[in-house]
Amino acid sequence: MLDLIARYKRLITSFHVLLYEQEGESFRFKAQVVFTDSSNLYIKEYLFENKERKYSYHWSDSLGNLICRWDNADHWVDISTHPHHKHIGDDVFESTETSIEDVLSIICDKIKK
Repeated sequence: MLDLIARYKRLITSFHVLLYEQEGESFRFKAQVVFTDSSNLYIKEYLFENKERKYSYHWSDSLGNLICRWDNADHWVDISTHPHHKHIGDDVFESTETSIEDVLSIICDKIKK
């Protein structure tokens, strides 16, 4: 994770680990990234002993309004990338962005423009 923060450091003003718990092969991780445009990315990553992974990457503007949220909650079964999907406004779309690296790349590309 720190290598990704370093890669995009010119667009990131702060990075805070809110939770890190590990027990055996399982872990829970929550963090917040603040970008130079004052938008925030809230990261949740869970890995369970059975290797199942749950994630949510919630990107909001400086006022807390949702810009995009990527997650793999097991709903939206009609989405071709199920369970991976993203929320933009009230709409739900296919998503191939399934890692923090994917999401940071997209966010930083948009902030640069």
